[in-house]
Amino acid sequence: MRRFTATLIVAALSAYLLVVLGAMTAATGLRPIAAGHYGAAGVVWLLVFIVALRSWVGDHDRRVRFGSALAFVVFPGQALLGAATLRNISVLGEQAHLLGGLVVFGLLLITLVWHLDREVGVNSTRQPARDSVATPVESGEITFEDASAAANPDTNGPSTRGEQSTTRSGSIARAIVDRARPYVQLTKPRLMWLLCLLALAGMALASITGAVLDGVTVVATIAGGTLAIGAAGTFNHVYERERDRKMSRTSDRPLVSETVGPIRALAFGLALFVVSMAILLLLVNPLTAALTAFAAFYYAVIYTVILKPSTTWNTVLGGGAGALPAVIGWAAITGTIGLPALLLAAVVFCWTPAHFYNLAIACREDYDEAGYPMLPVIKGVALARRRILYWLGATLLLTGALGTFAGFTWIYAIISAVAGLWFVWAVAEQYYKDTDRAAYRSFHASNAYLGAILVAILLEAVIA
Repeated sequence: MRRFTATLIVAALSAYLLVVLGAMTAATGLRPIAAGHYGAAGVVWLLVFIVALRSWVGDHDRRVRFGSALAFVVFPGQALLGAATLRNISVLGEQAHLLGGLVVFGLLLITLVWHLDREVGVNSTRQPARDSVATPVESGEITFEDASAAANPDTNGPSTRGEQSTTRSGSIARAIVDRARPYVQLTKPRLMWLLCLLALAGMALASITGAVLDGVTVVATIAGGTLAIGAAGTFNHVYERERDRKMSRTSDRPLVSETVGPIRALAFGLALFVVSMAILLLLVNPLTAALTAFAAFYYAVIYTVILKPSTTWNTVLGGGAGALPAVIGWAAITGTIGLPALLLAAVVFCWTPAHFYNLAIACREDYDEAGYPMLPVIKGVALARRRILYWLGATLLLTGALGTFAGFTWIYAIISAVAGLWFVWAVAEQYYKDTDRAAYRSFHASNAYLGAILVAILLEAVIA
């Protein structure tokens, strides 16, 4: 990655960190921290100055020069507003100072997009290469033929009765595990950990505002939510099985390989959903059960059946399903829906396209073959990468707003800024390393970003 790009990214995320720290300082009344905050602002202004200077000295687009120069000009103005507010001589107040900081961050982010767009136009002349995809054997999966062989060991060779009994017991256990494995795959377990962590973060937010956590409620909410996620994932497998046959990424799914039939899968999913609702209704509260049922319906029907096969906005509009666990966690503890939970849900909603477009870029040929109108397939990779950065910018701003409203500490601010820096850096690398492997790195960085934010919320709940 070029030095100018790296400096621009660091300047943008440093400006973001200043805004978040400044907002939290104002919200929590920690005025002694303000002196250090404004001292750090001088360092960030120096970074912005370097960006602006290099944009004019180097061979850069006029928009890049304009954006970086405007950020350099706006920065001292908003800093002076903050200093005046600190001394109680500002008419405009703290809000104008924070708004100015947001403008600087926005200008730097847009400048980064303009710069990277031009870099691709100048430096990239080829299409992204497809990386190899591991076959079921390469990925360590065991077929039912293997399970059958394990369940019927050769008994013709010399062995004692005890050894035969031990072997038979081990073979039965392996057979049970192998038979259960495809049903576990139907539940999409990779989605579960992040959505459960999101629900826990919603509960943590409720506890920060004074609600009391109850162990039974926490466990029942996670258990019921996990089963509901499994039910929705199972229906997704059933409905998409024909399209999954056309995609190398999904060609080994249980209904495609016919290790589980669609009727059995539907019965399994229905059973998961019924048990989920029973747990939530009996051990939590009706609001949590209703929200969980709606989240499962949103993913299984609104997203899977309606949005995904029909519009390039499928990823954006479908993000509501993944955002709802934040509200569910809050509702489980309080029995209501609160603004902090809605802000966390908004963070996840904006994060979803910034996250999933990376996978859509890496697997665009698969999606095209299956007939899904994903954004990179219909409108190109360049627009998808641009949208990733825009949605990431919105995610960062909402993350900062959540921390301000909830009264979080500098720990949350720094974690969100560092995780955001890693995410933006990974997306920028896609422009220079025009491969599917780079897109997968951004995809994993996006997972790490949201995981870091949710862990930071849990940490804030512990130290509150």
